[in-house]
Amino acid sequence: MAPWSGEAPLADKPTILFVGGGSGGHIYPNVAVLERLAEFGVSIEPRFVVSDRDIDHDILSKLELRGTAIGAKPLALRPRQFIEFYKAFRHAEQDVFDLIRSTGAKAMLATGGFVSGPAVKAAARASIPTGMVNLDAVPGKSNRFTARYATDLFSAYETNQLKRAQHVGVPLRADCLGHVSPEQARLSIGLDPALDTLLIFGGSQGGGTINQAMVELVSRATVRDLFDGWQVLHLTGQTDVDSVREAYAARGVPGRAEPFCAQMGRAWASATVAVCRAGAGTVAEAWANAVPCLFMPYPYHKDEHQRLNAAPVVNRGGGMLLKDRIDPHHNVGELMGPLRDLMKNTLRREQMRKVLEQSRPADGAATLAEWLIGVLGLAVSPTKLIRRQAD
Repeated sequence: MAPWSGEAPLADKPTILFVGGGSGGHIYPNVAVLERLAEFGVSIEPRFVVSDRDIDHDILSKLELRGTAIGAKPLALRPRQFIEFYKAFRHAEQDVFDLIRSTGAKAMLATGGFVSGPAVKAAARASIPTGMVNLDAVPGKSNRFTARYATDLFSAYETNQLKRAQHVGVPLRADCLGHVSPEQARLSIGLDPALDTLLIFGGSQGGGTINQAMVELVSRATVRDLFDGWQVLHLTGQTDVDSVREAYAARGVPGRAEPFCAQMGRAWASATVAVCRAGAGTVAEAWANAVPCLFMPYPYHKDEHQRLNAAPVVNRGGGMLLKDRIDPHHNVGELMGPLRDLMKNTLRREQMRKVLEQSRPADGAATLAEWLIGVLGLAVSPTKLIRRQAD
């Protein structure tokens, strides 16, 4: 177990463990709940329990949050790998149990995935209230296993596989929500405020095929026609940023390519249309910001759960679902027609945006914050809860 930012909790604040790691998609929902608790005026001592991957440490360090890394590993079924998984699980479970004892933690909120399994089992041993949140449309093996040890279950999607789960919205951080006009958002991140904006979100883990498809697309498309009155904000991740910038510059495509954006709410607010994956968090952000999307789910998931993540938006008419064919040449054939249609058809875009605005999900972060307040009997002004619900 690898702690940082100290061990001792503040004596006058209850410690809550926020569990989830391996990617930002499992950490940021917990950050959103912590934000809502602060909005409600609740004072706690948060401790994040994450994986030992560098990305987890980097995220918490940038947010200046206290964390503890455990050596949990994803489930592996081959005999030798399963033995390693099992040993890591048992060590991680004991580490979290010891952490609960040393910090006097009063409750745990876990966002699923391989980090949550041993942590929630340790919380069951310690007999503290534990909420487990399933974030994807299809609960994975880890979540189905972990659910049996949690005192309360929540799911961002309605599912028959977690019988006790309360349906809640995906918890979203405040900085993922755009509360300014498109013109203000574009100006604040260095874009032309007067141009419609195509947001390409290829910076998530496994987003490389989207980046490569756009490089191929601009090399073949009649760029002057396609991007007349438009600009691009392309979030590439670190690996592909140079090749994407070079491709856009060579064809005179206006806009910016950046490895990431620290103000995702401004990025979404600037967007007229987006092309992106269909991770639960990405779908929720697009929906909350009412941005019509072309979803290209990650192509290597056997259960294709990203396609199901996008289904509530697509079925309402707020987005379109494409197939990532991996090969850039084939992906251009998949992407070009729908993309051109959305960029050129103002009426259709407005209809899609209106559908999204009228069907936004409830604030999952607020619901989970209220659960924590309830199980711990924490003091909070009822007017703050009422005000948040009204918002």
